Amino acid sequence: MDPAVSELKVVFVDLDNTIYDWLGFFGPAMRGLCPRLSELAGVSESELYREFKDVFRRAGSVEYTTALQELPTLARLNPDKDRADLANYYFDAIKAFQYRRRMYLRLYPTVIESLEQLRDWGITVIAVTDGHRFQVLNRLWQLKVSDLFYGVCCLPDPPVDEGEIARIRRYPDGHYSHPAGKDLIAPEGVRKPDPRLLTALLGEVGAKPEEALYIGDSLTKDVLMAQAAGVFDCWSAYGAGYSAVDLKTLLRVTNWSADAIEAMDAGPDQVGVHPSFVATSFADVVTLAGLPRRKWPNRSGWSAVKIKLPGFELGPESALETQPVPTPSLASHATRMRGRHAWTQSPM
Repeated sequence: MDPAVSELKVVFVDLDNTIYDWLGFFGPAMRGLCPRLSELAGVSESELYREFKDVFRRAGSVEYTTALQELPTLARLNPDKDRADLANYYFDAIKAFQYRRRMYLRLYPTVIESLEQLRDWGITVIAVTDGHRFQVLNRLWQLKVSDLFYGVCCLPDPPVDEGEIARIRRYPDGHYSHPAGKDLIAPEGVRKPDPRLLTALLGEVGAKPEEALYIGDSLTKDVLMAQAAGVFDCWSAYGAGYSAVDLKTLLRVTNWSADAIEAMDAGPDQVGVHPSFVATSFADVVTLAGLPRRKWPNRSGWSAVKIKLPGFELGPESALETQPVPTPSLASHATRMRGRHAWTQSPM
């Protein structure tokens, strides 16, 4: 390892809007799904968007893989079909979503070379996300960066009907399994911005807070959590930009308030969270890692949250306060999912 980085043992990396533009692929994917589904079902796009909004609201996430099967209009139009039948009958629409998701999912510049440099320096890199396991690992696999992470800390997959999924899938189970290092399922009830999440991860790799660095795009989830855990925080300001067209698509399937929308453009002063370092590209992490800690900027001394920012991947629910839970501990996927078959998500 380079002597300059010997003080740094672990880098925590948020995923959405830190290594790739989440809204940049979700918006186009939805705009591929709804028009095709409208053609197949003879239902207006506006009605489909409205029903997707209701389904996502109930699920607490806009990344809900069985959403199509739960649209009331499709069930009404096809009373003789069960959920798996509906997914297969309208599978061309699902394929449109999948195709556009693959086309528009792209890493930000410098991400791969930066992750490779950190690996070559012997620094442990852990992904930390509020996304569900299947979707997260599938994206990392598509982006060809799975092997650059020591592990991925994410939420467990929600329960699904395995029989239903088996009737929908087009390929053997192995086609859907894309491990990325070690499974680090988030402790139950603990999610960003609870600092105990990072405390548990530090314990996993035997590192102290002063031996770690965290980069993420959310001031109120990522930066605030790192500061509370005593970890040096980097705000990926480059991930704050978004397409107006994609935002309009997202708003059609969420119940965000006007205040939440306005908050998306808020900076540190408006939010009340002041990052220790503002990254203009992911490569800035390598720049910091290559410097002795004494040459890093001083850690931000204070934060007092004034507003909460919405989270793209989970909608407004992602901004809810974390409820107190017992002292957390990380669990392997095998332990947390005992008794359930892995990779039980639909192709969507």
